[in-house]
Amino acid sequence: MQFTQLKVLAVSGSLRKSSLNRLSLESMKLLTPTGVEFLIYDKLDQLPFFNPDLKNNPTIEVLNWRKSLKQANLVIFARPEYAHGITGVIKNALNWIVSSGELLGKPISLPNLSPRASIAHAQLSEILSVMGGDILESCSPNASLITPYVIPCDTAKNLCDIAVINHRIRELWNRIETAMITK
Repeated sequence: MQFTQLKVLAVSGSLRKSSLNRLSLESMKLLTPTGVEFLIYDKLDQLPFFNPDLKNNPTIEVLNWRKSLKQANLVIFARPEYAHGITGVIKNALNWIVSSGELLGKPISLPNLSPRASIAHAQLSEILSVMGGDILESCSPNASLITPYVIPCDTAKNLCDIAVINHRIRELWNRIETAMITK
């Protein structure tokens, strides 16, 4: 598989450095195909709480968040579910771009990595659709109890060393390639 300058911005909805979502994105980075620039955005914790009074004079952190989204050809959101909802950090980040349009028409991969996170998945899908994001269903795998997408592991490298997980990540890259060729 060979891309020509695809820029992917990956966002983990968990601030925990060793979360399953973060490790899965790091695994994707390790298996990134030639021609793909893969950036994991790890500054969601630096965004201030959304305040509409500041939307016309945003902080540098908000400007950097918006710039990262604008520069990406594809955005991947990997997130946990907390109390049947999306995390506060993801909701806050999205609130900062509701009216600025960075996701308008932007291809989005929305993998649901936890077999018990369907409510948050549906919420995030709805929010991103309202914001004009183009959710690529073929690039948004859903884990199940029978077929987990990833399994708990201590490092991204060890996760990649598990044959079935390695295969699933490479298959996701193949789906992304197919979807992005038509964009």
